[in-house]
Amino acid sequence: MDGTSYQRFPNVKIRELKDDHAKFELRDTDASVANALRRVMISEVPTIAIDLVEIEVNSSVLNDEFIAHRLGLIPLTSERAMSMRFSRDCDACDGDGQCEFCSVEFHLRAKCINDQTLDVTSKDLYSSDHTVVPVDFSDSGAGFDNPEDQRGITIVKLRKGQELRLRAIARKGIGKDHAKWSPAATVTFMYEPEIHINEEMMETLSLEEKTSVVESSPTKVFGINPQTQQVEVVDAEAYTYDDEVLKKVEAMGKPGLIEIYAKEDSFIFTVESTGAVKASR
Repeated sequence: MDGTSYQRFPNVKIRELKDDHAKFELRDTDASVANALRRVMISEVPTIAIDLVEIEVNSSVLNDEFIAHRLGLIPLTSERAMSMRFSRDCDACDGDGQCEFCSVEFHLRAKCINDQTLDVTSKDLYSSDHTVVPVDFSDSGAGFDNPEDQRGITIVKLRKGQELRLRAIARKGIGKDHAKWSPAATVTFMYEPEIHINEEMMETLSLEEKTSVVESSPTKVFGINPQTQQVEVVDAEAYTYDDEVLKKVEAMGKPGLIEIYAKEDSFIFTVESTGAVKASR
């Protein structure tokens, strides 16, 4: 050994950052680190979700287990999750999971008293802690035109005379235990593509042939410059590694006209949050 260090120092560059969406570049590292980061985001970040449901009255068309499952999948604001205890480690309630340090209590009471169908939604859940409430999508720019669409996530629909009364306990957990605790709707990464166009070979093509090369890509990766009539890369990241352009130039008898490589140490991440935790966190 000559004492050479192979340590790498990854760089992160934020491109876009919203409450429910983030896009960033990860450079100077390899796929193992990128995939580890992706898996940690999905399954290791703690959030709060309903874990226990005690149903007092349920005369709806859905059975108790079905409603309990739907309640568990409602995303809850989880900014407080980091300071909460896991119910199994809580010494205040001996692991019972029903104290203020490791849980949040919810109540729901709904009864349909007229002929119109009543939608019971996440807005009807009342929390014992104002910092842990169902995620409100009406202010996330979802583009609701109708105020009725802002009533939250539908749990069940009731007809006249039907009633639903329940108590629910929300606890801290991670996506590895159950998908309801995963804060990420999707986390994906792609290798950053590197595209080379052989300008000399491109000069030998007619405008029709250049147009057919550009149009062979399902996504708008290439374009023709109106001034120079040359094929140029418009958006390299729109390339989906479908090889359609490469097949096209091969069929034209011009292999090497366009070459596309994946940069082994450069990744583009896209993260979508469920709303439980902001994408930035």
